Amino acid sequence: MAYQHPAAVLSKASIVGMSKEQVLGCMGADGQPQIQMQLYSAMIDFGLDIQEAIEMPRFLSGRFALGEARDTLHIESRFPESTIEALARRGHAINRWGAWNEMAGHAHGITIDPRHGMLSGGSDPRSDGAAIGY
Repeated sequence: MAYQHPAAVLSKASIVGMSKEQVLGCMGADGQPQIQMQLYSAMIDFGLDIQEAIEMPRFLSGRFALGEARDTLHIESRFPESTIEALARRGHAINRWGAWNEMAGHAHGITIDPRHGMLSGGSDPRSDGAAIGY
């Protein structure tokens, strides 16, 4: 049937051509590109490994439920209180989530070190996945 769209679209991404290559996938509706940006920034800009990046506190901007403002900033409570307060003072409509909120998406990924052949996996504690190797 024409014009049918899938009910859910999982987002995947990869980065190649660097000292390490990463692949990751995530679910989280309109938050998927925001999650990917946060994970890749944590790994590239701050040198975190895949698991550390996945476990970082997350924020997502947008509407998750009918009636919410489109510019609501959803933010996990593990961010420093001073950061959350500063964002509110700057006019952001804040929705404070708990420490580990599954609405912040589920991400899983693999880092590949081509020099050594080492693969490292990361799994999101917000979901029921696991990174297992042998």
